[in-house]
Amino acid sequence: MRVDRGKGPWPKSNDEASVKLWFMSRIESGVEGAERESLTRFCLNHASGKTKGERLMDNYKYPESVLEDLSIIADKLSDHNPIQYILGSTNFDELEFKVDHRVLIPRPETEELVMHVASELKNGFDGSVLDIGTGSGCIAVSLKHRFNGAQVYGVDVSKDALEVAAVNAIENNCKVSFICCDVLESRPYGDKVFDAVVSNPPYIPYKEVGSLSQRVHRKEPAVALFVENSDPLIFYKRIIELCKHGMLRPGGVLAMECHTDFASSVERLLLDSEHPWVRVSVVNDLQGLPRHVIARLELS
Repeated sequence: MRVDRGKGPWPKSNDEASVKLWFMSRIESGVEGAERESLTRFCLNHASGKTKGERLMDNYKYPESVLEDLSIIADKLSDHNPIQYILGSTNFDELEFKVDHRVLIPRPETEELVMHVASELKNGFDGSVLDIGTGSGCIAVSLKHRFNGAQVYGVDVSKDALEVAAVNAIENNCKVSFICCDVLESRPYGDKVFDAVVSNPPYIPYKEVGSLSQRVHRKEPAVALFVENSDPLIFYKRIIELCKHGMLRPGGVLAMECHTDFASSVERLLLDSEHPWVRVSVVNDLQGLPRHVIARLELS
């Protein structure tokens, strides 16, 4: 079995200051300046198993084994690999999720979407939820964890992503049903009607590739990120169409994450729909940007 070994150059000393400077210089080519400090702090904490304060209190000296681990991490970061892929997991909604190149890395904005949906569903919710474009399963699993009595379903076009989602459901002790389906081609789960439909679909036009970090557009799955420039709202149109033709029960919740440039356009799709939607709202994320659109299908 092949074991990865760290490579030099090595720090001049194994004290805190020397190792920090060494690590920051090693990741310089792959990590933007604004993130380098915080990412270095995170990696030093992770590799040492101690906080900076604990290391300073103990006059901690980095052993060779930890420096070797840091060297391996630094090499991967310098090649623009996301730290979540390197470590193989990330935290989301107080749960741990396995992630790798097969799935999009869950973002804080999506965690906010889960919180908004939970607020809409209220305590004790035991209905059915469909997560479209489930990826790692972070939305579906988190909602099942919050509402144990609910029946939660996830769908994705990628079989590879669904393998990751299934592992995450099992490891978080959450029973979630997953199927592979292209929602642009067919209605998931046939004629089943859901009490809530949630989605964080692909929404970045290909023309914006140049504005993204290499860590995103080179390493994360394009199928989960991008849409054609000619129709960036394609998934929202389709989801709304499916909902108003029976996939979402009257009075049910629809919640979608959006590109900040298109949130108002998604809102307009609902307001202009021939089937009436109520309580349509655009919700800003914690950065103050329009990020989520939430609505309810009007009761018949």
